[in-house]
Amino acid sequence: MLRQIKQLVPLSVKHNVKEALQERRLRRALLEVKSLPVDEFPSRDLLHELQLAWGNDSFAARYDYLEEVIKRANETRGPILECGSGLSTLLLGLFAGRRGVQTWSLEHLPEWHARVTKAIHRHQIPGVNVCLAPLREYGEFDWYDFSSRRLPESFSLIVCDGPPGITRGGRYGLLSVLEERIGANALILLDDADREDETAILKRWSLENDVKVNLRATPTGTFALLNR
Repeated sequence: MLRQIKQLVPLSVKHNVKEALQERRLRRALLEVKSLPVDEFPSRDLLHELQLAWGNDSFAARYDYLEEVIKRANETRGPILECGSGLSTLLLGLFAGRRGVQTWSLEHLPEWHARVTKAIHRHQIPGVNVCLAPLREYGEFDWYDFSSRRLPESFSLIVCDGPPGITRGGRYGLLSVLEERIGANALILLDDADREDETAILKRWSLENDVKVNLRATPTGTFALLNR
């Protein structure tokens, strides 16, 4: 009988109910993060709950990477640039925005930009600017076009989890396009550093720029920390 009733429910109604439950779950998890003391970070269980509530399983950031994002957001003194938005955008706002540090997040997909922006406003995440920045050609590679946006002259922390690996040139354009906006003591956090394309990009960056690369291999993946 229950199965028959479920079959009678329109798909649109099922979708709306599922979305409402997901939103409620995310709200509870974010409130739990907000209630943490200033010197305390989310547990693995809470990060897991956040990822499930966010619901983007195929592109969800890994725990060790998210913990590093939170740690650096809690330490940085200057503006943050994020390449590619998502759950990490919310966490940057919760741990940097509460200290008055602003985050600018570049996102090239209009639907994803809309989703993250909606979450930022709905859950009152402080200090985050989600910028719609389509990909455009920069000679030998493609990267974000932020020409219509007024960004800070210098960033202290750059969190790079975009653009997608299928982009021409991958994430190579970061240092070329943003060279003048990367502060002297800035830290760059690059996700997916164990992928073939990212490995090649790190080698090019090391040869073409004055950067020091520190790879962090963890049980949930590899990321890189870069200092100029």
